[in-house]
Amino acid sequence: MGISGTVISLEDWRREHDERDPAVRLERAVEALDQVLGTLPPKRLLAPDIERELLAITGAVSIGLVDDAADRADRLRERLVRQARTGG
Repeated sequence: MGISGTVISLEDWRREHDERDPAVRLERAVEALDQVLGTLPPKRLLAPDIERELLAITGAVSIGLVDDAADRADRLRERLVRQARTGG
């Protein structure tokens, strides 16, 4: 038998594929952001900076800028985590 093939890990393929898929990136970013937002007091959720960024994420999705929306969700999550650590 002279035929040989390459064995690939479906788990590795799925991980690499998901990392490049903007929709999967957005889903993960929004899930992570939602977890952080869930820890904030209700009054903080009404802050203009958070509301503005959430509207920008929604707007980016609505015009098909899924990568931009995922980036914005990641940045907002990181900023909120950083603020929580510093007490701001």
